[in-house]
Amino acid sequence: MYSYLDRPIASLDEGGKVLVWAMRRWVVAVEKRTCPVAALGMALSERGLMPALAPFHRVMGLLATHARQDLPFSPFCSPHVSEGEAVLLAVISNCRGPRAHTLETTLFLLVGEEGRASMHDAILQLGEALDRAGMLPAVPAPLASRASPD
Repeated sequence: MYSYLDRPIASLDEGGKVLVWAMRRWVVAVEKRTCPVAALGMALSERGLMPALAPFHRVMGLLATHARQDLPFSPFCSPHVSEGEAVLLAVISNCRGPRAHTLETTLFLLVGEEGRASMHDAILQLGEALDRAGMLPAVPAPLASRASPD
């Protein structure tokens, strides 16, 4: 999560940028009481990500109903990754590779035992769909520190 938190969105790879946009668009659609699937469908389709739509919607829906605490998502005008966005980016980017073994514990902490199994399946399906499209976000390298001169 800390690899993403407060990071400029512009510094993310394409998969990370698309996911942040999708998270924010999903939240806005729900707040406006419109269909989040319809709000995301065309843009994801244009990027070849239609197979990611259903599992992404499940992930967001499960968070909305089972999250142990509120996860903040930023408005579109914010140029940085928020806490909720950072958590999801980390979970999705780590669903494959050397940190995949941490997924079960992380999901338990996010949604408890009641939502863990459903969230696990949705995250793996989303990761697979993103990976097939070449859009699974990679964990970003640390940003260069902005140390002030003495």
